[in-house]
Amino acid sequence: MDKKHFLSAQLDIDTLAACLTKQYSNNSLISFKNDWNNFVEFCQLNNVIALPASTTAIRIFIEKQAKVKKLASIKRALISISHIHTAFEYKDPTQSIQVKSSLGKIRVDKVNDNKQTEGISSDMLDELKHQLFNSVELKDIRDLAIWHLMFELLLKRGELRDLQLDDICFNDETNSCLVQIHQNYYAISEETTELLNRWLQHSNIHDGHLFRAIDRHQNVAVNGLNDSSIYRIFRRANELLNLEINFSGLSARVGATKELAQRGYSIHEIQEMGRWVSPAMPNQYIGNTERSERQKSVFKTKKA
Repeated sequence: MDKKHFLSAQLDIDTLAACLTKQYSNNSLISFKNDWNNFVEFCQLNNVIALPASTTAIRIFIEKQAKVKKLASIKRALISISHIHTAFEYKDPTQSIQVKSSLGKIRVDKVNDNKQTEGISSDMLDELKHQLFNSVELKDIRDLAIWHLMFELLLKRGELRDLQLDDICFNDETNSCLVQIHQNYYAISEETTELLNRWLQHSNIHDGHLFRAIDRHQNVAVNGLNDSSIYRIFRRANELLNLEINFSGLSARVGATKELAQRGYSIHEIQEMGRWVSPAMPNQYIGNTERSERQKSVFKTKKA
């Protein structure tokens, strides 16, 4: 194994799979890859070595991750880091007393981690558009497009993060737009098409990631958004609306699910629209907790 591949934040699935001693599903490999690349990026930004990683680096990493991610995601990231260190026969730094102690504190802080995510609604989106539509600030133009697109297509954070300009297909004659997600195309409304068009016109993006960070001088970054950026974009919506609730990167997905259910869509229709492999999560989002837990149990049994 060539260690240099693992010191880049561009590790691919095939290289990762070849280094692991056990076989994992493609979804697990994608998660491991994303976790590791995220950790390497953190190490690069802080000028520390990712492999082998120090106990201090991992402790600080998970403490920062705890600000924007759930406990389950943090624990999975530690598993990913552990797997790669083990593959290279390095001592596993995730098993240190310092890291375990830090994880214990995070666990206590996140006792309400399973609390239902607050959903953003179409009325809230209308209010945000009313506030920001006439703005020429790039951040306002970008965020409006993100909020509406994520709501309309029930996007996951990762789906938004991975969207490329090539995934967007405009039809100027009909003023319509198709968005490609996982080999499928989804039509979006004229309103969201207009917001997306405004973002592309003002950002001057011609290829690569569709949505990107913007600095205080209105410069658009080359790389795409990360989970922390998406979290801040939704926290900003919360501040603009002056609400006593906290949005997260899932808020558009949750809110859209609730509104679709209220409009009469069936759970299985919503499941298909949101690209869920099981109806468990849409059931949870609309409050069918008992049914959601049964379906989660069935899904786990099938996977086993």
